[in-house]
Amino acid sequence: MKKLLLILCILSQPIVTAQKISKKNNINNIAIFLQDNVEILDFAGPLEVFLVAGFNVYTVAETSDPLLAMHSLKVIPDYAIENAPIPDIVVFVGGGDIGLSKKKSIKDWVETVVQKTELQLTVCTGAFFLAEIGALDHKVATTYHQSISHLKNTFPKIDVRDNIRFVDNGKVITTAGISAGIDGALHLVSKLKGEKYATKVASLMEYDKWIPEEGLIIKNDFISKIEKYGFEHILTEKNNDILYPGEILNLAEQFNKTGNYKEAERGIKIVINQSKNPGIELYEYLRENYKLQQKSVPITSTDFIDSIKKNGIQKAKKMYNEVKKEFIDWVFVDAEDMISLAYTDYYLKGKLSEAKEIQTFTKEIFPDDAYVTYVLGVYHEKDNDITKAIDLYKKALQIDPNFVMAKDKLKSLEKTSKI
Repeated sequence: MKKLLLILCILSQPIVTAQKISKKNNINNIAIFLQDNVEILDFAGPLEVFLVAGFNVYTVAETSDPLLAMHSLKVIPDYAIENAPIPDIVVFVGGGDIGLSKKKSIKDWVETVVQKTELQLTVCTGAFFLAEIGALDHKVATTYHQSISHLKNTFPKIDVRDNIRFVDNGKVITTAGISAGIDGALHLVSKLKGEKYATKVASLMEYDKWIPEEGLIIKNDFISKIEKYGFEHILTEKNNDILYPGEILNLAEQFNKTGNYKEAERGIKIVINQSKNPGIELYEYLRENYKLQQKSVPITSTDFIDSIKKNGIQKAKKMYNEVKKEFIDWVFVDAEDMISLAYTDYYLKGKLSEAKEIQTFTKEIFPDDAYVTYVLGVYHEKDNDITKAIDLYKKALQIDPNFVMAKDKLKSLEKTSKI
């Protein structure tokens, strides 16, 4: 569930381009705002979804001092509002004191971060943080069922709905309470990476309660036109920057289901070509589409992993290079499959050198993947090659300056005087 690329098979026909969509294809950093007495599942549920989905997630609070969530769970925020980096997506969760949303310093920060983020998600009474700055005015929204009346009465400009799991207004998604935050987070993943991918995330979490139809999506005219006329007729419009990649992929899935495979292929290619580092999840959409059209596709990641287990890493490298000759830029290997293989089949069985060899090859395949780089650093640290480990942790941060695990590793090594 990481990120990579393809082009040989993709360039077989003209592709419609729409430059304004590209900025929406590289969303990665998500900040979750916490406060004292925060409801645990309000933030832990979405946090789990986003981590499984491969996003970089960090927490922000009024200060970086430890705070107590409900039931006395101690939580240490990653950042205070004064030094928190601006994320791509900000999440406001419930519990705590709703009155905190009225505090000037908090309101100022919320207003700043909302203006600079691509999307906002609220869980439970987290809706009050956006309501206080007018970000929900003249929009449909929801919140925790016991707070529906309070939100309605306090902010009459908001169209507050009950008996609904989440509401998507385009840039703002609000959810009902507690567990509904998981549903809203999965919908956000669907919006960014497609419903098929979000369903996979739910399955990995063993969460079978997500029913997308239980949410309310305020569909814009742009999507309706694509459903009617297709991608080519619509992506030249001036307002084409309102589509997120997952929305395009979901539309492509609709075309697949109606047998319009060429239009579905067009949509998938649009997302791939406008992504900075398109990953295997995108090529799995293309794989399914090509198979429906009876076109040739490369081996699956599962087959490649099986070849390593059966024939060893050297023969697998040869196979990889042979497949790449035919499918030049197609990403057919899942970075996480490789990481899991090295860890489960080798490291846990005491075969550190073999695990490191597989992870080194993984790094060769995915040189710009921060997590892959970080894991290789961990293996070098386990092998007491601290200098190399530190170098890899720093490289992971060069790839992604907000990569929290690499920061924590370097801090830990610094405390033990190994840096």
